[in-house]
Parts: sequence; structure tokens; C-alpha cells
Amino acid sequence: MARAPDGRVAFVRGAGPGDVVRARLTQVRKRHLRAVVEARLIDGPARVPRFCPRVDVCGGCPWQGVDAQVQGAALQAHVQRALDQATGGPAPLLPLRAVAPHTAWRSTARLHWRDGRLGYHRAGGDLFDVPECPVLAPPLDALYAAARRRLLPALVGQGSLRLTGAPDAASGTLAAFPEGAAPPELARALAALVEAEPSCHGAALLDRFEARTFGDAVDLFGPERVPHPAGTFVQAHQPGAQALVAEVVDRLRGAPAVLELYAGSGGFTFPLAAAGLQVVAVESAPRAVEALRAAAAARGLADRVRALLGDAAHLPTDPPRVALVDPPRGGAAEAVAALHAAGVERLLYVACDPNTLARDVAWLVARGWRLEEGRCFDLFPHTGHVETWVDLRRGPS
Repeated sequence: MARAPDGRVAFVRGAGPGDVVRARLTQVRKRHLRAVVEARLIDGPARVPRFCPRVDVCGGCPWQGVDAQVQGAALQAHVQRALDQATGGPAPLLPLRAVAPHTAWRSTARLHWRDGRLGYHRAGGDLFDVPECPVLAPPLDALYAAARRRLLPALVGQGSLRLTGAPDAASGTLAAFPEGAAPPELARALAALVEAEPSCHGAALLDRFEARTFGDAVDLFGPERVPHPAGTFVQAHQPGAQALVAEVVDRLRGAPAVLELYAGSGGFTFPLAAAGLQVVAVESAPRAVEALRAAAAARGLADRVRALLGDAAHLPTDPPRVALVDPPRGGAAEAVAALHAAGVERLLYVACDPNTLARDVAWLVARGWRLEEGRCFDLFPHTGHVETWVDLRRGPS
């Protein structure tokens, strides 16, 4: 961010703190400007070497080239400002936690294809063909190379691929999401990929008509070896995600039961159950709920884990007094209102978007809740994204 001579904020893509640059305006608005760097004339004090030669055109890691501590401070300041405004501040935030690694950190990635090209969307929206990606952690680096060898001729039309693999595993899964009906050659190519490539132990073809699987289309994550069907949500930075889960579980330890909304395939569910809590887990994706139920039964936890298929805004009858929510970027406005109306007394809210988190926190604070404590986790190195948990209690302190 910079400030134009007339006082407007200027968002300058490719610049870092303290840089002096020559930039080209790409958008002029009444309150702000957007620009892209054409040349760096003087490097700022936070500049460090970049590890990817495609960073200027790819769009995936725009904060590369800025010192990691400066990145962390910017993330912390952003969340602090948002929560200060939501609570009347100062919001009680613990220091940000950054967990290594900062390169080769992704254990899941979504790539896009269009008529035989496969890669990421640039900042402007165009598809950039990516032959390799240095933020893919093993086994995803080998899985991506195998996918390009085996699948490119079958990637007609357009769609997306989800690559997933636990960092301690020798292989991973691939899920294909074509837009419209899947071409017949794609199913054959996925079957051949699983059969011939050691880096891929399972695949799924998920179009609007049906779901087909090949091989063992499940990945096991974390100390609890939580099963995630190919294509379902998984935190990308697994070492950081495990630190986040451990901290959240530790804060909830001692509660007799917890209502978990947006439960996914059980990233929080099974660690909570292992800590002795009764868990009522609500999730809207049928495949994830099936995986939750099967895993609970296989582990002898069916009496401790109750997995429900449903909308997070429609709570089960007589829910526990403690709740955990981990919503997508749009936040949990309807679920938060339902929890408040149901008389829930404590809410541990995990968020990937500070703005929707602040919106929901402000709504609760206006109704008598207080923010007890929170912390940011840098789970998306070299980007402006950040994961945050906040512990909210009903009533005055």
C-alpha cells in the first residue's frame, strides 16, 4: 500500500515496504488506485531473495521477497485492527504463531485447467500454465509432475484439480472437478494415473452428475490419522494446522461436550474426542459426514462422536453449551445468530478471513458477548491470508 499525492490509497502489486518503484496505474477509483510495479528502483529494508522465478506472473505467493517477520507483523496488525474495531478495542490477541516450513509447505492445492493448460490464475484472472511449483510439499511435487504427464491430453474444456497428500506420506490423491460432464478420456486417464504412478494412490472424478473413485481415494492426516476423501477440505499448511488444532483442543479441554459446526472430515473432531470431549459434529457435505461416521465407528468412538448432516445455521435439539465453528471465508453469520439464540455460553471461532470474523464478533459483542483471547496463525506463507481463533464468552467478565 502507498499513498498518492492527492491522499488516495494506492494498492501497488509487486512492491514491498520501503521500496521505491516505477509503477503503472491499472485502475483509478474515487477513493483508491491500483497499480503494478514495472521496475524496482530502490529496494526497501524488508527485501529478501525470492525463491520462485514465476512469482511476478503466477499470482499465488505475492508476498515473496518480503522478510517473513515483516509479513507476520502485517498479518497481526491487520487482524488487530479488525478486532479492535469489532470489540471497541484493544482486542486481547496473543502473539502470532508462524510454523515452518515457509517453502514447500502446501499439502493440498487447487489448480485449474483450460483446454490442455494446467496452472494457477494470475492476479488478473487469466490462467497461467505452471510446469512446477516450489510451494508444493512432498508428495504433492511428485504428484503434480505425474498429473501433468498423464492427464494433460485429457484436460479438455475446463475445470479444476485438487491435489492432496499428507506430508509424512509417500503418495497422495487427486480429485478432478470438470465444469459440466466429464469427458470419457478423463476417467481413463485418472485410472491409468493411479495404476501407473507411485505418487498417486487414489483419485476421484467429481462432476455434477456423479462421483467416481479410483484406487484408495482417501488421505490420512495428523496424529489422529483422520481420513479425508479426495477433494474434501484440508488445511494446506499441515505443521501449522496441527499446531492450531492442538491449541484449540487445549483451550476446550475440560468442557464436557462441544458442538462443532463446519466439521468437514474431522480435523478438529477426532482430536477433541481423543481429549475426552463428547462431540456433536455438523457438516453439510455428505461425503465428509460419511467419512466421519465410518472413522468414528472404526475407532470405537461412535458413543463419543455424533456426526450430523446438516446446515450449520440449523442447530440440533438441545445443543452443548460450548461451540466450535470453522467456517469458509464467508464467515458464520447465520450460525452465530443461531448459537446466540440457542443459549450457547462459549464460542471458539476459527476463521480464515479477518473481515468476516470481525463482522461476526461485532454482532456478538453488541449482544453482550466478550472476546476473551485470540491468536493469529500464519498458515499461508507469502500471502495476505491468515488463520485466527478467538475465544468468546457470553456475558460480562
